[in-house]
Amino acid sequence: MARRSVADRLPDIREAATDLCDFAADIATEAFHALPHANRMAYRAVKNGLSEIGEAVKAIPEDIRQRHKAVDWKGFAGLRDLVAHQYFGIDTSRLLPILRKEIPGLLAAVEIELLRLGGADEPEPRGKQ
Repeated sequence: MARRSVADRLPDIREAATDLCDFAADIATEAFHALPHANRMAYRAVKNGLSEIGEAVKAIPEDIRQRHKAVDWKGFAGLRDLVAHQYFGIDTSRLLPILRKEIPGLLAAVEIELLRLGGADEPEPRGKQ
């Protein structure tokens, strides 16, 4: 299988981060905390988005990471491992602040890097899930 480049991974991060930002903006805190029991599909979608981000950030080169020191690159990579291996033991009270406060900063950094690469085209329009 061909190795994915940074130019491939940045849009992957943008797509997952955009989905997570949209989701976090549209859900009340109490509803988010109820997800594991009330809406398993949405809960799994959140975990999948975080996992995709975490996997992709592992391949982001150090020069990009250094340009965006406010982004917790290592934390996102570690969160991927937590989400992947702690199947049912994830504390939603720790996830929502990540979605609301840290993902937007990651998304902003990715947008800047896509501009640097000349690939900041708007993603394909998608309906809200």
